[in-house]
Amino acid sequence: MGIASYSAYLTLALGALAAVALWFGLWPVAALALAFLVGGRREPVTLATDAIVFVGLAGHADPLWVGLLVVASLAAREHDPRAILILFFASIAATFVNVDWTILTGLLAIITTIRAVFLSRRAWLASRAS
Repeated sequence: MGIASYSAYLTLALGALAAVALWFGLWPVAALALAFLVGGRREPVTLATDAIVFVGLAGHADPLWVGLLVVASLAAREHDPRAILILFFASIAATFVNVDWTILTGLLAIITTIRAVFLSRRAWLASRAS
């Protein structure tokens, strides 16, 4: 049993660490944890980790946008490394300047919702074609 058998636990632990750091405003810790989550594998644990990280935004952003972001990311059923990368850079920026997390979360929620709609439409069209 190598480290590969523990990768799911490590992914969840890093996601929980990032969520707690985002919630309490520990921006350098959040950036460090998010740096390891950017290139996550496409598996259900990564989807759960994304949702956990997004819930951590509720400490500084509007819960309505956070809820929409969580639902849209779960509806897309794919890990989106761009959202984690944006949060990574925002955490670095928040170390030095004030970041409006509500606007950032709202933009991420809109982008993720549009992406989920296109992904579901593509799946619906593929099922009709076959």
